[in-house]
Amino acid sequence: MDAPLHRVYMIGWEYPPHNSGGLGIACQGITEALAEQNTQIYFTLPYVHPLSVSHMQIVDCPTSDLQKRLDRPPFSAYAPSLNQLSFAPATEPIELETLPQSELEYRVSEYSDKVLKNGQRLADYYSVIHAHDWMSFPGAMKLQHETHKPFVAHVHSTEFDRIPSGNGSQYIAHTEYSGLQAADKVIAVSHFTKRMLVEKYAVDPAKIEVVHNGVFPVSDVETFDFAQQRQVIVFMGRLTAQKGGEYFLDLANQVLKRLPSALFVVAGSGDQYHYLLLKNAGQQLSASVLFTGFLRDRQREVLLNRADVFVMPSVSEPFGLVALEAAQRHTPVIVSHNSGVKEIMPNAIPVDFWDIQKMSDAIVNLIQNPEYRQQVVAGQNKDLESATWSNAAQKIKNVYQQLT
Repeated sequence: MDAPLHRVYMIGWEYPPHNSGGLGIACQGITEALAEQNTQIYFTLPYVHPLSVSHMQIVDCPTSDLQKRLDRPPFSAYAPSLNQLSFAPATEPIELETLPQSELEYRVSEYSDKVLKNGQRLADYYSVIHAHDWMSFPGAMKLQHETHKPFVAHVHSTEFDRIPSGNGSQYIAHTEYSGLQAADKVIAVSHFTKRMLVEKYAVDPAKIEVVHNGVFPVSDVETFDFAQQRQVIVFMGRLTAQKGGEYFLDLANQVLKRLPSALFVVAGSGDQYHYLLLKNAGQQLSASVLFTGFLRDRQREVLLNRADVFVMPSVSEPFGLVALEAAQRHTPVIVSHNSGVKEIMPNAIPVDFWDIQKMSDAIVNLIQNPEYRQQVVAGQNKDLESATWSNAAQKIKNVYQQLT
């Protein structure tokens, strides 16, 4: 067998089945496709991964005696920090404890030390360091300094996306800035994200490569016809300011005046959950808006399969992988102009997240006009032909090639 074309030390944070969102799914898609293209990968995690992974070597980097007993990420890397720390083991990634900034900084530093130790031990077996998002950047920078190997920073989201108000964590923003400046190359998941990195972090645009995410193919689409007499409009994502859940409720209020039988489904959990629940009750929409909480596996698939329309009204969305997953089910998709996924899905319906009237008109048209609906779906199906992890992996290998 030929020697691997590239050997990579990849610093991760989460990996299925214990992932809290798109980061873990993206890492799975990228690494599987890279492995198929003759790439050897050492993939670090801050916990002991519970399952066997055949296409790469998992390098467990648990960061404390407590976390050695965990088989999932030790804390949420994308949620607002709390004033108190709970050490209760989480039962689902969405329930991971959040940390005050001092504790967060300590735990990320501790992980970076483990990443460095294992990276030095394996230094003869890889030529590139590839780190995913802010919590992996400190370890990558330490390893870059000690081994003098090139460092690729892969940006799936930034603090300016997660906290659109601009009042996010200064520690996280500084960590992102430091990592992006130190990186030899930066991979952004969209041109939308590339512009963010140039404007907010002063990254040289010449060292940023855009690599859009792909999507896993769907073979058998299971159907489950709940609410058969109703039109089902779905939102799926973290319930945070970034994802635009409150705009989805405003949209429901508007559409229900024209389509009284419509059912709006909010799938997800997050710090805005109770706020959105109370807002929904205050608008007297409880009979027409269903909050499911965080969904995974079969429940998630069933809801995506059932959706008549999928809406992603994000205030700031670096990519938006779930929009591709919805489109795979031949579901018309409405996406925010402030999203990366619209760059590779031009046949979806792009709307400003705040433009409730235009979104409302689009939904009513999709429900009442079968010909228009089929036109949108056919266009999306064509868009999906190039949205593969194999294409993403080839572009990533091109980045490696520039550095080795």
